Amino acid sequence: MVTAPRVNPFPLPGWESTPMRPLRPWHRPAHRDYYVPVDGTEEAFDLFRQEMGDLGVLLEYGRLALVTGESGCGKTALVNRCADWVVGELGRRDMRGLVLDLTGCLPTDQELSIDQRTAEVCDRMFDLLVDAGALRQESEDRLDAVRDVPRRVFPRLGQALREDVALIVLLPSPNELVDEVIRYTRTLNSAKVLFLTESAYLSTDEVADVVRQLETWVPPIALHVGPLDTGDAQRFAEDRLARHAEAGSYPRMSDGAIELVAKHCQSVAMLQRFLHGTYEHKRDTGLGYSETDLVTVEDIRAFLNTKSRNGPVNGP
Repeated sequence: MVTAPRVNPFPLPGWESTPMRPLRPWHRPAHRDYYVPVDGTEEAFDLFRQEMGDLGVLLEYGRLALVTGESGCGKTALVNRCADWVVGELGRRDMRGLVLDLTGCLPTDQELSIDQRTAEVCDRMFDLLVDAGALRQESEDRLDAVRDVPRRVFPRLGQALREDVALIVLLPSPNELVDEVIRYTRTLNSAKVLFLTESAYLSTDEVADVVRQLETWVPPIALHVGPLDTGDAQRFAEDRLARHAEAGSYPRMSDGAIELVAKHCQSVAMLQRFLHGTYEHKRDTGLGYSETDLVTVEDIRAFLNTKSRNGPVNGP
């Protein structure tokens, strides 16, 4: 008789060794079904689709969407979901939606001005466009000489792209916040280019100020993701625990364990860390890890006690 493997039900498909990476459905289609309606993300996604409409404004003028919320609340997962949706909608128009992930293109060991940041983004973007064969040949040759001059590249980008290509550009989080967001929307906007970015620091008033300053242009789509609400922790846990029955065996969670994580976790990232870590810790002990067992309050506390000896567990 073959014994079913003991599995941890909380990692995402393809990222079992990196359980804290956010959902990325435009890169891994299996992630599309893993979104759980917690912390207001479903409402924000619905608003994004409503604002984007039939993509007519994007294709004619370009757009920018800004996602705000506290650290660990699921902003990146929402940005990736929005990007994936736009790719799908473009496909229905027989267009190719090309996602360019520039979120990590800036150096982390130095402070850069807005001019320097946008130049770095522009330069790196050009490489990715060339690699993807997204530019008309004559435009590629012309833009190569000014590849790090955003004011020369971005306004021409829509015409430089091949006819059936539109871009979804994932920008680094803005540094000088309002001014940088306005720069992209007012000066660097281009037909067939959607900028997506996120910030954990912009307040509601600052976002309103951005929208007000750009109301005579194409205003940005402002999305907000909040902290976990009542019932979110249980909804998330039950979703994940229902997915992996065919992969192997694992215990369910006691009501007390769910209540404990709901009490301590303010964000979906913290919730994922607590749940994945607890199951990994319990699996490593080699005891009580079958479908007839339960993850208890004591199991969660044992995980937290272990982690507290190795460093904090309450950050994203």
